[in-house]
Amino acid sequence: MEKLIATDIKTKDWYSIIESLKKDGWKVTTEYNQFDKGIDFDLYELKLNGEKIVFAWDNWFEGEIKCTEQRMRNLETTFGIEFKFGKPEHLTHNLIDKMKSLLTKK
Repeated sequence: MEKLIATDIKTKDWYSIIESLKKDGWKVTTEYNQFDKGIDFDLYELKLNGEKIVFAWDNWFEGEIKCTEQRMRNLETTFGIEFKFGKPEHLTHNLIDKMKSLLTKK
């Protein structure tokens, strides 16, 4: 199934989406855990019923979300946001494998 990557998501919206999904039963399975968490960079992987959403953020380019097209459209509707799909800064490659020494797996 093809994944889409939304880019340039405002910080406030990015964190709101994550918090809302967690309240809806999504589990954080991977999280960035370094001293600059939420200052320079942040990353989450959430899962529910075998579905995965990856979130990356930095303070220069703001948030990115990688998930299926169906989930992306659902997020747009739920949060009233029309996502942009420009060139991502972080989610073009398997960031979780690349950064595994900096992440906490849950």
